[in-house]
Amino acid sequence: MFKIIQKILRNKEISVVFQPIFDISNKSIIGYEALSRGPENSLYYTPDKLFEAAIDCGLLSELEILCRDTAIQQFAKLKLSGKLFLNISPLVLLDKAHPQGETIKLVEKAGLNCQQIVIELSEKYPFPNSQTLSRALSKYRQFGFDVAIDDLGAGYSGLKMWSQLRPNIVKVDRYFVENCYQDSFKRKFLKAIFELAKSAEAEVVVEGIEYFEEFELLRQLGMTYAQGYYLSRPSADPLRFYPQWLEQGSLYLRQNSKC
Repeated sequence: MFKIIQKILRNKEISVVFQPIFDISNKSIIGYEALSRGPENSLYYTPDKLFEAAIDCGLLSELEILCRDTAIQQFAKLKLSGKLFLNISPLVLLDKAHPQGETIKLVEKAGLNCQQIVIELSEKYPFPNSQTLSRALSKYRQFGFDVAIDDLGAGYSGLKMWSQLRPNIVKVDRYFVENCYQDSFKRKFLKAIFELAKSAEAEVVVEGIEYFEEFELLRQLGMTYAQGYYLSRPSADPLRFYPQWLEQGSLYLRQNSKC
């Protein structure tokens, strides 16, 4: 496995797809989440397998830098608008061997600026010491990066990390979106998140929306920023597959429904 991951890194066998994030209030795209992929038709094509293997091999830092570089360069090449959302492991932020200032160098090399970048920290994994992590994130913020907590509700830390890190953006996990129109607890949880975000002066992005019924309930609860297959699937060239519903100014053209 070690040799395979080394080969992937050496040959830069990483690709990236982008999934749009929408402002449904004015029917526009506010940015794109970059999703890394390994070699096609291999065990390491999916990001979960790829990053798990990199962690096991002690090569997470090297893989993260390659994925960031690939995403930033492609975002610039495609001339995508809005913010670029980059997934970064909290473990890498605190790795003393991880090169400092590398993301800034990659951003500047691509002709972008740090204000265009959102650092997403996944809540699927246990966060390390919060004070140490806060200090690491403060360096990013000093240069203009925004910070997001990804997968809120999926992991170990949840609201505690929200309180301690004070992110600019919170992304709600698919678990609370799935069948939310049929689940009273999920509805109450989502409503509470929207209300809490207002108090915390944070934006909420709801990800993983796959059906009209989910989208419509979330819209009624106060959702502004949305992401998911119902609106647009990830693509290597998102401008080529610009959502038809967005072009025509309607959120109701897609008939993807569970009913």
